[in-house]
Amino acid sequence: MDKRENPTPEQLRLYRRRKRMLQKRRRQRQRLLLFLAAIAIVVVVIVIAVALGAFEKRSDVNLLTIKANGTVIYEENQELKDTSGLKKFVKSEIQSYNNTNSAEDVVLERFARDGNHCYLRTRYKNLKVYSDFTGYTAEICKVSEAKAYGYDTSGVSFKKFSSGASGDSFASADAFKDEKVLVIKEWGIDVKVPGTIIAVSDVSYIKKTDDSDTVTINKESDSAAAPIAYIIYR
Repeated sequence: MDKRENPTPEQLRLYRRRKRMLQKRRRQRQRLLLFLAAIAIVVVVIVIAVALGAFEKRSDVNLLTIKANGTVIYEENQELKDTSGLKKFVKSEIQSYNNTNSAEDVVLERFARDGNHCYLRTRYKNLKVYSDFTGYTAEICKVSEAKAYGYDTSGVSFKKFSSGASGDSFASADAFKDEKVLVIKEWGIDVKVPGTIIAVSDVSYIKKTDDSDTVTINKESDSAAAPIAYIIYR
């Protein structure tokens, strides 16, 4: 509208209408920009949280998980007075091992520190690599093959798990000869196997958990080495 002319009432109405429309569009653009900015902030927060492991599931106990494909995951929780050099030390040990063997044999997937508490999640290529790297005995075979692997189960009593509770103890492993057994010499950990646990060594320090694939091996002594434990599963 030319301000030099005397506008008619119709021109004034059109001018005001256009002005209102422009103002409305400006407000809509502003709201859209604010909405996009809010989404961007949320995305950044989520990305940071994921990077820090805020949404990942972590075990609050030492947990050894053996997956169906053979991969081994060990989640470790430690309370240490000085945690400053732990990550560097662990990464150095892993690098040294992988340089001697194969790349990606051992991978530190997560290291988190909260005060004196440290959480580590390490992935091992297989159980042999786990045993070799940590020095702990850990091997899977059939019960009937255990002796050939160097483990004599003839004098071992087994406690059977059934219907969510422990049942009778068996004097020998003959009842489970065709089943798989995890032979492990470590305690102070939970162990999760790729199947349903049906029996374990009949000893007081192995406890059933609420999960059918997991048992707890309690630590009985701070000075003595852990005895061999057998976990039979299918």
